[in-house]
Amino acid sequence: MQQSEIKSDKQIFFNQIRGVVEEILPDDRFTTVALKVGHENHRNIALVSKNDTFDKFRHILSLDNKVLVKFYISSRKKHDRWYTTATILDASIVE
Repeated sequence: MQQSEIKSDKQIFFNQIRGVVEEILPDDRFTTVALKVGHENHRNIALVSKNDTFDKFRHILSLDNKVLVKFYISSRKKHDRWYTTATILDASIVE
């Protein structure tokens, strides 16, 4: 994976990944998108976005689209347990 710089006051660095949209799971506050990545050894990667942010990418993040997604990783501790989230920043269609 490649790390690039984004101009924002909250997040300086982000990651990007290419894959095929396999599943979209909407919820009340957040939408989870599952990407199938890898050439021979396929893996599913779950990315999350707030619903209002997801609406910007709804036409791009459609089922079976090949996409490039920029995201950042965040972790938080709740009830003596760590939770890690990959949050979507941007998405584009890849040919």
